[in-house]
Amino acid sequence: SGRRARVELPPPEADDGPTFYRLGIDYPFEPTDHEIHIQCGRIKKLEHLDAVGANLKTLILVASCIERIENLDTNINLEHLELYQNSLKKIENIGHLTELTSLDFSFNKIRSCDSLGACQFNKLERLYLSSNKISEIEGVFQFEKLKLLEFGSNRIRSVPQELGRLVNLEELWLGKNKIVSMALPPLPALRHLSLQSNRLETWDASLFQNAPGLTHAYFGHNNLPDLPEEFALLTTLRELDLAANAVTLIKPFPQLVALEELWVNDNKITDLSEVRNLSVFPALKTVYLERNPMHGLGNEAMEARYKEEILAAVPNLAQLDATRLNSEIKVITDGSEKKSSAFGSAEARGPRRA
Repeated sequence: SGRRARVELPPPEADDGPTFYRLGIDYPFEPTDHEIHIQCGRIKKLEHLDAVGANLKTLILVASCIERIENLDTNINLEHLELYQNSLKKIENIGHLTELTSLDFSFNKIRSCDSLGACQFNKLERLYLSSNKISEIEGVFQFEKLKLLEFGSNRIRSVPQELGRLVNLEELWLGKNKIVSMALPPLPALRHLSLQSNRLETWDASLFQNAPGLTHAYFGHNNLPDLPEEFALLTTLRELDLAANAVTLIKPFPQLVALEELWVNDNKITDLSEVRNLSVFPALKTVYLERNPMHGLGNEAMEARYKEEILAAVPNLAQLDATRLNSEIKVITDGSEKKSSAFGSAEARGPRRA
């Protein structure tokens, strides 16, 4: 038999590790540029920004590899600084950026925001610090023009009373933390509040007295019981998330004349007659009640009765669970338009901040 051919493999190429790119070299910019916006750029260092200096107003470097905030000394007119999804461990070297209106250090490895206490950002309106390793809300109470504060997906256990200094705060996002009390200081301008996925087991009446102007309230994925009577104070509420709690009743609150969306799915409501109380909400458009015991998931007869009872209480409902009702969609195929009733699955609820 003939000899088998001998195969020689080429030597392996040397692996010098991941390739990083340089700001101002691999990603050039002009001295007159007002904005630098790069996503997924594999940039490891902030550098060469003195070339654009005071002209730069917006710096957005998303999903890169930046390890340190540095070399921004000449960029004194920055209004928007966004270093979302990088490798930052500290908030540093930004105290001179007094023109900032928006600051985003979300999705990094920051453990403390205490250093912000030395910054006088008198124009700051939006501060995003979600998905870090922060255990305490601190260093932010002097930002009196702040309208949005986001601390979702951190390690926070309590809401400090000093937060009451933020009298212009309209949105507070605290989902996915370890908070055990929903007590808030007076926040007269607050409209959006998220306390989803925390460790809440009781309602605190002070919340409704201190934030009576809420329009959107998200309490899903806790262990909260039935709503207290003080809930009637939230007369401007439009959207309420109570999903995955310990709710057993649908309490009627005729004072909630603006309520459009109510999510009470994955709770402990056993009596189907509770859905009759939905009739007291005149503006109600969307209801999620699936996967409660009274839903009868998997039992066709129970599911049919569930839908029938809800629609009897709210005949003009636009959406029940994931199904859109009383609407039409246009389907364009070969150029001709056909109308069909939209009883199929609707898009999932829109993305929510933590």
